[in-house]
Amino acid sequence: MVPGVDPSKPDGQHRRRGFRLQRGDKAIATALFVGFIALILTPFVFFAIRPGEVGVLYRLFGGGTETTFVYNEGLGVKWPWNTIYRYEVRAQASQESVHGLAADGLAVEMDVTVIYHPIVAQAGQLHQEVGPDYAERIVRPVTIEAVRDIIGKYGPHDLYRLEVTSLEQQILQQLKLAPVGLISYEGVVVRKIVLPQNLNEAITRKLTEEQNAQAYEFLIQQAEKEAARKRIEAIGIQTFYSIVADALSPQLLTWRGIEATVQIARSPNSKVVIVGGNKDQLPLILGSDIANQPNLPAPPPVNPNSNMLPNFEELPSMFPPPARSGTTRQQTRTEPSLPSSGTPSSDTRTQSSQGTASRSQSGATQ
Repeated sequence: MVPGVDPSKPDGQHRRRGFRLQRGDKAIATALFVGFIALILTPFVFFAIRPGEVGVLYRLFGGGTETTFVYNEGLGVKWPWNTIYRYEVRAQASQESVHGLAADGLAVEMDVTVIYHPIVAQAGQLHQEVGPDYAERIVRPVTIEAVRDIIGKYGPHDLYRLEVTSLEQQILQQLKLAPVGLISYEGVVVRKIVLPQNLNEAITRKLTEEQNAQAYEFLIQQAEKEAARKRIEAIGIQTFYSIVADALSPQLLTWRGIEATVQIARSPNSKVVIVGGNKDQLPLILGSDIANQPNLPAPPPVNPNSNMLPNFEELPSMFPPPARSGTTRQQTRTEPSLPSSGTPSSDTRTQSSQGTASRSQSGATQ
C-alpha cells in the first residue's frame, strides 16, 4: 500500500490532487524567490534624496552623467545598474589663509571666509566636469586668486585704512568674475589682516603720536578757557570794588565792625576779643562814643550805569590767530581794528578799561 493514498478512490483522482499540490508549491517557491530578489535589489532600485541635497543620475548604459535635470528631495526609482550622486546645495563656508604681495612688494597675510553653494541647475555639469571634491578643485584656488588680486591693488597702509566692508565687497565681486560658473558665491568675511612686523610698529607709533598731539591740543584749549575764565572773574572783581568803593563810609564800617564783634561774643567757644580804644579804631563797643558820630554828608547814590560790565564777546582775543602769509606778527598787532556799527574799537575798549581801573584805584584811596 502506498502511504497517503486512499485505496477506496480511483487512481485518476489521486493524480489530479498531486498535480494541484505540486503546482501550488511551485507558485509559493517562485513568489519567495521573487521577493528575495526584490529585497536584495531594493537599495539599488529605490533611492532617497535628503533635505538640502539634489541627486545627479549616472547611466551605465545610456549616455553617462545626466546634465539636463537633477532629482530633488524625496524618493526616486532607477535601474539597478545606474548610480545616483548626491550634492549638498546648502550654504557652505570655506576658510582660507592667503599670503600675497601688496602694491609695494611687502608680504601681507589675510584670513578670509567664503560662503558659497553649488548652483542647483548646474549640479549635473558640476559632477561631470569637476566632481564631488569641487571645494578643493574650484572654491579654494579661485578664492586664493581673488584675494591675492585685491591685495596687489593696495599698499599695506591702504589695506589697514580701508573699510572692511569695502574690502569684502571687492573680493566678492572678484569671485563672481571667475570663469567657472558652477558655484554661487554669497559672501566674504575678512577675519584678519596681518601686516609686516616693522610696518605694524610704525603704524602703532604713528597712532600713538596722533593721540598725544590731540591730548596736547586739548590741554591747550583747556588752558585757554581757564585763562578766559580768570579774565572774566578779574573783570567782575574789579567792577565789584568800583561799585563798593563809592558806597563805603566810616559809619558803615563802624556798624559792620560792631556786628562782627557781637557775633564773636555770642559764640560759645573760648575767644579773646580785642576792640579799639577810641573813635578812630574799629570796632567800637561799650564805653565808647558810638552815639557821637561826626555829622558827615550822606554818600551820593550809586549810578547803576557808571560801572557796567563790558560785552565779553567784544573783548579782544587773548590768543590771537597766527599771522597770515605775507604779514608779520608786528603788523598784525599794530594794525588798528575797524569799528563796526554799535561796536567799539579795540582802542576805545582799552581806554574804557583803563578808566575803570583808575576809578577803582581812586575809590580805594578814598
